[in-house]
Amino acid sequence: MPDSYFEPETAECWPENWDALQVFLSCGSQWRTISTGKSIIYQGLDYGALEAVIRLRGIAEPWQVFEQVGQIERGAMEVIND
Repeated sequence: MPDSYFEPETAECWPENWDALQVFLSCGSQWRTISTGKSIIYQGLDYGALEAVIRLRGIAEPWQVFEQVGQIERGAMEVIND
């Protein structure tokens, strides 16, 4: 494994995306997957868990955050399924 794998990275997050990022990170163990025998394919987040996290965090605009997390999810799947 490359040494850079263990080095923390920083990235900018605009304030209007902060809630979505926190919800996405809270759902890190809630991925739906399938096994092909050779690899695991990530299909997406468990939306029931996503809804629960949004509710538990008391998000003021839940539908907007749901949509933002979906965008993060799609980007993540492109990377992890590549």
